[in-house]
Amino acid sequence: MENRNAATPVIPLPNPGEGGPVAPNDEAGIPVIPLPNPGEGGPVAPNGGSSGGIVVQPLPDTTIVVPVRYAAVRFLNATHGYPAFRIFVDGTRVVNLLDAGTASGYVRVPAGNRTITVAGQDGYIYIEDVLPFASGTTSTVAIVNRTGGLALAQIADACRVI
Repeated sequence: MENRNAATPVIPLPNPGEGGPVAPNDEAGIPVIPLPNPGEGGPVAPNGGSSGGIVVQPLPDTTIVVPVRYAAVRFLNATHGYPAFRIFVDGTRVVNLLDAGTASGYVRVPAGNRTITVAGQDGYIYIEDVLPFASGTTSTVAIVNRTGGLALAQIADACRVI
């Protein structure tokens, strides 16, 4: 992404209530967005400080760059009556405080079967499931209400993958 006007921050913006990784300021001192929400902390490492081959990386909405052997996934909290969730992929937290009716940015995950864990802020695990992620694809994993609890619904996104 390129900052053509020094007074214009670089996008994409984080989803409301989500915050996200912050890149260092550019040469003109203009912060690069996404910025965290107030009270969520300050700048973090460019790759989100993640481990295990999972990189939290905000990607553009229409063109998703997915390296070979990776898939891009975002998470949608389509529930009601639950507190904000923390989302883990193979034990690595990739989303913090996903409120009802919001979606995260895209996260790059290694292709293959991945364990998705949806937990509360107190550590309570609401659901844990293994989902397949094909190399070079983009998808949305929706957390939905169902009789007796929650379920995960994986939806293929219609983004252009390059």
